[in-house]
Amino acid sequence: MSLLVSASKRLGKFTLDVNITLPGSGIHAVVGPSGSGKSTLLRLITGLETLDRGFIRFQDSVWSDRQTGIHLAPWQRPVGMVFQDLDLFPHLTLLDNVLFATTEDSWAEYLMRSLDVWVLRSAKPDQVSGGERQRCAICQALARKPRLLLLDEPFSALDVVTRHSLGKVLVETAARMDIPMVLVTHDLEEAFTLAESILTLVEGRVSDDWLERRIAEMERDVVKSRELYRMMRDEKRL
Repeated sequence: MSLLVSASKRLGKFTLDVNITLPGSGIHAVVGPSGSGKSTLLRLITGLETLDRGFIRFQDSVWSDRQTGIHLAPWQRPVGMVFQDLDLFPHLTLLDNVLFATTEDSWAEYLMRSLDVWVLRSAKPDQVSGGERQRCAICQALARKPRLLLLDEPFSALDVVTRHSLGKVLVETAARMDIPMVLVTHDLEEAFTLAESILTLVEGRVSDDWLERRIAEMERDVVKSRELYRMMRDEKRL
């Protein structure tokens, strides 16, 4: 067992109420409709949000426990976080952004070489592409040597080719560093391609059938698209 979350948190129209266990290795995706509590789940794990009820445990450590009053601050938890909106410092070079999270120059270089941004170390964030900035953000998150990495829609603003490229890098990094990762994504293809397991949240609860229904809808959409294409092609022939 790596991460155990048994937690409740009131959110506007519903309550996030989950009881989940994630393994201690690999990438694990969290999917579901918008506003279902996925990002809040990550914020609870990092300590940016407090529980209304329950506890969060990672390996042998208790990070949050409402009953005993334990709540470790984010900097007390060995967690790295990559947000949907990049949090790089615009006035610093890519290297200095990574060094902000570590005092080990050699470790920063290793990470940036591993994610193929070392050659861009002297550039500012606005001088490189979105994919390169996101690689640097992942380096920054890993620089403090976390034991768990959380990613909240990290590739959503990127084009398809860049997403696939970074997804491959993420899988290789998870295996090389032997660090579990939790990936929140709206892209089901991304979840199936990258993750070893998929957790589905719908209105704050784990859903057993939402994913199957969504896949069936996507398959019907593909069939409709093919039929429409055939009709358009036949009309042109006429």
